[in-house]
Amino acid sequence: MSEPSRTGRTERPRVLVIDDDDELCNVLREALADEYAVATVPHGAAALALTQHHHPAVILLDLRMPIMDGWSFLEQYRRHPNGVSKIVLLSGHPDLAAQAERVGADGYVQKPFDLERIRETIARALDGTARS
Repeated sequence: MSEPSRTGRTERPRVLVIDDDDELCNVLREALADEYAVATVPHGAAALALTQHHHPAVILLDLRMPIMDGWSFLEQYRRHPNGVSKIVLLSGHPDLAAQAERVGADGYVQKPFDLERIRETIARALDGTARS
C-alpha cells in the first residue's frame, strides 16, 4: 500500500518487475508509471540484492530467466525477513494457475497478456483479493 513520505504526501506503491525481456520491462514501466513507482531487474539475483534495501509492494515475477530463475528467487525471497511483498507470477506456461496456488503466489498472469489485466492483478494483490 501507499505510505506517507517525509513531506506528508502519499507515495505511489512500489512495483518491482523481474524479467529478462527488456522490451517487456520497458512497456510495463511506462504503462504503470502513473500509478506506481516501477523498478525493473533482469533476473532473480539482481532482485534479491535490490530487495535487501527496497521493499516493493508488489513483485511481478517471470519464472524463466537466466542467472536465477523465478522459482529460485521466490524460494530465497520467502526466507528473508523482509520478504513480504505480494508476488504475481508471469509465465507463458498454460498451467500457471496450479503453479501459483502451489507456491502461495498472490496472483498470476499468463503471457501474452494485455496491460489492463496486469493493472487489475496488481490492484487485487494490493487489496488482498488476488488470483487471476
